[in-house]
Amino acid sequence: MYATILPTDTTSPAAATEEFALRQIAGPRDVVLRLHDGAPTGTDHWDVEIDTPLGPPGGKTAVAAVVTFSGPMPPAVREAADRAERDRIGPAMAARATSTGRVLRLWQADQQRKVVIVFAVDQPTLQDGFRTVEKLELLPGEDLALLPGPDHVEIFEVTAVTS
Repeated sequence: MYATILPTDTTSPAAATEEFALRQIAGPRDVVLRLHDGAPTGTDHWDVEIDTPLGPPGGKTAVAAVVTFSGPMPPAVREAADRAERDRIGPAMAARATSTGRVLRLWQADQQRKVVIVFAVDQPTLQDGFRTVEKLELLPGEDLALLPGPDHVEIFEVTAVTS
């Protein structure tokens, strides 16, 4: 599976299995996140590395945080970040999930950059998740120097979902 994140007026390079129309809350951007099956077409695509539902099914996600690690991300930093997500952050978020959510981790190999998209039912839930992550203690063997944090975080309203 792969994803594209394109302006709303840009034609999709291929049929999508899911589409999320996103309107930036504190800015001018409107984009469409599309998930596609099959092999990518074009150059502006992201590999979907993780697609994890959180919490009970059936709720409607209303906001999304797009957390960008601009890159290039050296292999040691990527390995450290993947471990942090897999062994520390992911389990903590899953244990706290009381409402519907979803996490997508996207990787762009040619640019060596990553985007994590976190969907939630509302902004307070999203903010609570960020506070939880900030308070987590490092696991044995984790090196803070290899976990520089994101380059930027954008918050979007989910204005439409098509599947």
